[in-house]
Amino acid sequence: MFGAENVITESEKMTPIKSARDRAFLESLGEYIQREKERLMCPVEGPDEQRYIIYSSAFDKVIEYSTAYKTLLTAIKKEYDDFICAIKKTDRDAKLVHGKLKAMLAQPTSLMYCQRRAVQLQERIAIIQRDTAALQAELKRLQDSRRDKRSSLHQETSDCKTRWPVGQIPGLTFDESMNPAALAKHLEYLERKRASLQIKRKSQYVSVSVKADLDNKMCFAMDQRDELAVENERLQLRYKQMTFLNDSLISWEQTRCKVPLLDFLTSKLKSIFHLKVSDTDFPGISAAVFEEDDPSKVNESELLVDYVERFIDLFEGGEYEAAAFHAAKSPHGVLRNMETMERFRAVTVCPGQGELPPLLLFFQALMISVHAGKQLPGEMLSVEAVRCAVQYNCLELVTYWVTQKRLTYSEALGDVISERGGVKLPTSDTCLALAHIIYKACGVLRKVALCLCKRGMTSSAVECIYQNKGFTADDCLFVLRASPSLALLQALTQQYQGQNALLSVGFACHALLNSDLEDLALQMVENIHSSGQGALEKVILDDAGCSAENWVEVAGRCGQRKKPLLAQEICSILLSKTGASLSPSI
Repeated sequence: MFGAENVITESEKMTPIKSARDRAFLESLGEYIQREKERLMCPVEGPDEQRYIIYSSAFDKVIEYSTAYKTLLTAIKKEYDDFICAIKKTDRDAKLVHGKLKAMLAQPTSLMYCQRRAVQLQERIAIIQRDTAALQAELKRLQDSRRDKRSSLHQETSDCKTRWPVGQIPGLTFDESMNPAALAKHLEYLERKRASLQIKRKSQYVSVSVKADLDNKMCFAMDQRDELAVENERLQLRYKQMTFLNDSLISWEQTRCKVPLLDFLTSKLKSIFHLKVSDTDFPGISAAVFEEDDPSKVNESELLVDYVERFIDLFEGGEYEAAAFHAAKSPHGVLRNMETMERFRAVTVCPGQGELPPLLLFFQALMISVHAGKQLPGEMLSVEAVRCAVQYNCLELVTYWVTQKRLTYSEALGDVISERGGVKLPTSDTCLALAHIIYKACGVLRKVALCLCKRGMTSSAVECIYQNKGFTADDCLFVLRASPSLALLQALTQQYQGQNALLSVGFACHALLNSDLEDLALQMVENIHSSGQGALEKVILDDAGCSAENWVEVAGRCGQRKKPLLAQEICSILLSKTGASLSPSI
């Protein structure tokens, strides 16, 4: 199969090697072949693809080395390669034919199994159809018997007594009592009220027999408690007497038996009979060991487990309103947490018309359970409650929660409400007012001023900024970038009631140029320039918060925005300023 090996071997036998260069080449070629065989772990005998590749590469080296016979050796190698390719193709075709033959032989067996499976399935279909027909017949018979029984009962009732309204229906006027549409609407209201009462009966009330059973259990437990208390007092007295006697014997041993033991015990036994048990004798035992004997403290963990199981039953039963109130009133707040909120959020049931979604029912129940003047524990619960109410356009709930201080105020809570205020809606002003209350309570001054600016109350915002000493230049720039306004910019760059301006004109303009608000900055510079001769010069010369390089940048931006006169005016003022110099580009 490998012709290169045969050619090299025959050439070694037939042609004497006289040249040292040829001998060195053949030795290196033999070493190369042996090394590659060992490295690729080729078998000694039999056809092998790796060995064919090795000898093919060696044959190429021989062709490359022998320039005189290159054409002849190339033709020989090509014939060997064509012959090997033909053998490989014949082998592949044989394997393919063998696979097809095996598949053809397996077809009758597969067909037999498929036919057998088809017969089995047909038998099952026949059994299912027969059972279905029997069940349908039984169901039809039950429906007919129930319909006949209902019609006969209705006929007996109507024959026995015909009821006529003897008075006005409660909740309706006389005209509405005669109006079918009003009666149908009132009937729907009564049905909803009946459904609500049935839900409350299942979730909030139990049978009177349950109370009687509990009373009997409580009486039995109290009797058992009294008996155990008597036994406990007797054991405590015995424990105190034994402790007293033990301490007395220890003290007698420490006195080195100066008094006879009989006389000593006689005197101590008289004192033992006068001992009594008091509450201070066993402070550790009464508080820890006997605490479980108190019926008011036992099984608290079991009660919590029962409470949680009751919530799960209500929730899985689809009674989301009852489950929400049950979770809101949970002892120790075991169900007033984010996990319970996620359970309500995961509900995908679409509520009916006029009904609130389960998640909003949960938050509403939480707010009702919070006492007046107290806040809902947990910052994230408050944020999620407001986000849910805003999502379902229940802004009146948010207003009530904020004004009644039922929420835990935080900056994140204010951000949720202010985002709603940023949308152009009729309720935007209300949202911004609520966000203002929250930010002010949290001490976030920059966002307090921002809410005032967004509401159009620029003067109030300026007053708030100058009254709070903690307001910085960065805070002023934050407000300007979030709510750009020429009036606000002018107010922040001017004195206010005897106080120095928080921002210099040059600093504010340079900062606004770098925040895509260059129109506002250039508009203020133009207003200063047009306010009077020398006004701009006075502002630039007195501006200690802005360097000449920043004013040069402002002038360059004026030139770019096709305001050459303003740029020349700024440059001339800078040239007249002592120590100022302009870059070559101006």
